[in-house]
Amino acid sequence: MKKFFVIAIFTLFLIFPNHSFAQISHGGLPASFNLKNDSQFVESVLLQSPDMKQVRSEDLEADDLFLPRRFIVMIPVEINLIESGTWSQLENGDQICRLKIHAQGALANNLYFNKFFLPDGAKLFFYDESHKQVKGSFTNLNNSESGYFATELISGENIVLELNIPAEIEVEPIIHIAEYGYAYRDVPHYDELNGFGGSDWCEININCSPEGDEMQSQKNGVVRILVKVSGAGFWCTGSLLNNVRYDATPYILTADHCAFQLNNYASDLDLAQWLFYFRYESATCENPNQEPELFSMVGASKVAQGGKRGQEGSDFYLLLLNNQVPTSYDPYFMGWTRVNESSNEGVTIHHPEGDIKKISTYLTPLESSGWYGNGLQSHWKVIWAETENNWAVTESGSSGSPLFNDEGKLMGTLTGGLAACDASGSLGPDKPDYYGKFSYHWQSNGTTDTSQLKPWLDPDDTGVFSIDGLTLAVEDHEIVNNLDINIYPNPANEYFFINFTSLESNTFNMSIYNVVGKLIKELKSQNRRADFKIDIKDIPKGVYFLTIGYDNNSIVKKLIIQ
Repeated sequence: MKKFFVIAIFTLFLIFPNHSFAQISHGGLPASFNLKNDSQFVESVLLQSPDMKQVRSEDLEADDLFLPRRFIVMIPVEINLIESGTWSQLENGDQICRLKIHAQGALANNLYFNKFFLPDGAKLFFYDESHKQVKGSFTNLNNSESGYFATELISGENIVLELNIPAEIEVEPIIHIAEYGYAYRDVPHYDELNGFGGSDWCEININCSPEGDEMQSQKNGVVRILVKVSGAGFWCTGSLLNNVRYDATPYILTADHCAFQLNNYASDLDLAQWLFYFRYESATCENPNQEPELFSMVGASKVAQGGKRGQEGSDFYLLLLNNQVPTSYDPYFMGWTRVNESSNEGVTIHHPEGDIKKISTYLTPLESSGWYGNGLQSHWKVIWAETENNWAVTESGSSGSPLFNDEGKLMGTLTGGLAACDASGSLGPDKPDYYGKFSYHWQSNGTTDTSQLKPWLDPDDTGVFSIDGLTLAVEDHEIVNNLDINIYPNPANEYFFINFTSLESNTFNMSIYNVVGKLIKELKSQNRRADFKIDIKDIPKGVYFLTIGYDNNSIVKKLIIQ
């Protein structure tokens, strides 16, 4: 029923070179955990907790404006780990720097950095005092040109930073914290009655059958977003989108109102600290006993937006992740349709209250609608249905989530509505939600490129009305040493060179494939030169895979043409 393309990727290094490593955590344990009888005093920084009376007043104002439900307040700080931390030296000369930060009353916390640089070999960790929650390691692979960085949540009032520096490192790290994220509500947690989660009782986990059976590919394109705007943090949901070139450009689609809080839109620096979580779900239909493994990325930039939060259009916000999505995250790039036609049945996949991935189902035709008096046919009106496992709806945190038609293609993004688990006044499971139409996102919110999806998802103006999804799959493939063959420049424009640095073979076969496996160019040579020039002026811009075969061996390289 659902169609998607598979890209078979031959080894991870082909896809993402080290300088663009997207995973924010690289494993391992802090060096101090191996110390026996560690009684080292660790310096503490005590922060002033927020004025909760003012926080509640601001939250009521935001609720009246249908803005996302804030659960984090940012506390401005000026903390330099190198200067404020407690230093110790191990017998082998390695150094450890530790610092504890405390804010009374916090349910959880995270940190936002405005200066972040780690030299090669240094490792940074974050953990709670019990050592049950450990985030890291973070390394030079997490450095960015902006110098901005953010961390995942640590439950509780305390967070400990630990920097491990090998003895041979002479370059000084730069670790400067600008804001402490103080979480005061809506933090997913475990309880004995409901298991792990924070959403309402009626929600259905994505891996429940039959509701999630047909959406096992699409679920891998749904991401939980920890948004940061104007000193506030809140949850939203987004979708990893495919484009007409099928080149795995990491576009994320969410709602325009997800980038707005307290009268301001997210700044470029805010976006550099947004956190994106993939595969955040229960492995079964039941809520787990603990939080699932985290697969996260940090940082994005704005590409386009439209609809002024639904007041003047369809309420969409398009982002470009700062890095490619690792294949180990099993990413799925959503197929979509820009045809303005209703669907008789379908689902949404979302992260209510920032909880693990849920699915809600509609079984009655969508209705064309506006959003709270905007006078436009910019939205789809949805009524959720009771299914085998429950009557799932949407909640705060579901904003921006994808609406799928009966072919599993994205056709809208959630603005809001009246659906709720419990019937109360105007709310209830049988009350409507409203999704901004993908067809309206396409080019109806304005005339500029930055107010439309079309220039980004169909940059070659092919005019297609719908496309299938794209999934990346990894296959094992025996390759030669990466130093044996080099290609440059990459990205390339009109031509590139193949450099044979240490091969003895004089013959080779070269093929260029696009991301859906179509052969684009083929070349056979009996005369290998040190630098073999390949003309690519006839090949459109995009991402390609170059295979070079010789003496019963082969190597595969990623090639970008721009």
